[in-house]
Amino acid sequence: MNEVETKILGVDADEVKQKLAFLEAEASQNARLTVDWYGPKGLTHMGDDPWFLRVRSYNNEKHEVTWKGKSDVLGVSRIHKEINFTVSDKNEVMRFFEELNLEKYAHQEKNRTSWRLKDWKFDLDQYPGMPAYLEIEGQSEKSIQEAIKLLGQQNKTATPLGERDVITKNYGLNWFDMRF
Repeated sequence: MNEVETKILGVDADEVKQKLAFLEAEASQNARLTVDWYGPKGLTHMGDDPWFLRVRSYNNEKHEVTWKGKSDVLGVSRIHKEINFTVSDKNEVMRFFEELNLEKYAHQEKNRTSWRLKDWKFDLDQYPGMPAYLEIEGQSEKSIQEAIKLLGQQNKTATPLGERDVITKNYGLNWFDMRF
């Protein structure tokens, strides 16, 4: 599956929530996420990775493993191949990755509120020590632009950058270890 997404930086979280409620978007989650990142040993893990694995836990109840390939930029959006599946025991998966000689190179915690509306998915993310941002997933770059306009966010900064680059370059924070 391919994922097309963008991030809108420095959003007013309350304003976004109100607008999505007004549009009758379907709320799909409100969770504290923990995320552990794995990749081949020896890489710098500074964006030059050919792929990565992510183990994400939602309120320590649901666990998801994601493989993501290298991204391509499409205007303010990016696209990449992605494979997701859920697991019942994240610790077993993490031990399995270590046995495969993969290294865990980063850990984050964030609060996420999500909605669905038409063909879009909206994730409002709040990491410790930085303003909230809104991730928008759609079917295409054109679809992403429509969602930005619908939410009245066209005057905000939209970026195709991944969260690592957003956090390190825009806010000067240590993406590799973010905890509340």
